[in-house]
Amino acid sequence: MKYTTGITQVWLDLAAHEKLWAWTRMAKGEVSMLGLVEDGDGGPAITDLFLMRQTCTAASTDMDQADVARLLFDLGAAGIEGQLRAWVHSHADMAVFWSGTDDKCIEGLGGNPYIVSLVVNRKGDVRARVDVFQPLRMVIDDVPVKIRVPDLGLEGPCKAEFMSKVTEVQTFPALGLGLPGCVPSGLPFNGQSDLFGSRPHRRSFAMMDLDEMEAAVYRGEMSVDEYMRAVDGDAFIDPFVDTGNEPGEVADARRA
Repeated sequence: MKYTTGITQVWLDLAAHEKLWAWTRMAKGEVSMLGLVEDGDGGPAITDLFLMRQTCTAASTDMDQADVARLLFDLGAAGIEGQLRAWVHSHADMAVFWSGTDDKCIEGLGGNPYIVSLVVNRKGDVRARVDVFQPLRMVIDDVPVKIRVPDLGLEGPCKAEFMSKVTEVQTFPALGLGLPGCVPSGLPFNGQSDLFGSRPHRRSFAMMDLDEMEAAVYRGEMSVDEYMRAVDGDAFIDPFVDTGNEPGEVADARRA
């Protein structure tokens, strides 16, 4: 039978993140911490870490059980002893992996309904797992770890300042038409070749010049068929007419 879980990552609050890496850098060998966990969106969040009295070597750590009991008493007095569900330790300069000793330690810590474990090293490598004990026993390994940034409540003030200082004017990108087969950068391409390369000059129609109609086609506000009917219709005014002035001069003051 295949089981699924809503845990897709482990969150690490900023305070826990700072403590974890400070103590990891200070330790010459291994070092262990216990942490508070709360349920978060998509996965558990380690909100704080505690450094226990312990004896450490290059490859082991032994936490003082009396100090662990004192922490549990203090958390119980605060009504949050049930949140002590994280075990974090460093492998110093070794790779991050789960040893047989790690597995026994996690099993001994238990947890209701789960416990979060992290192993790190001084290079910055991190490996996380979630051991679920209820309603059934399972291990979720290699869980991504992400930093949870607190909401500082700045959305409202930022919006007010933005509205007071920023004036947004709608502009249209330079289409750069005139190169056959070229689609302007940043605009969607519908698989058709450039329809406007043969008409690089400006023309007027129903209060819209040719460039504006071309931009409307690229924005999806005007279909190609509508554009062609507008250009080829009887009402279209072609400014490329003889003005009676110098040869080659056109009505829009540009030479052919």
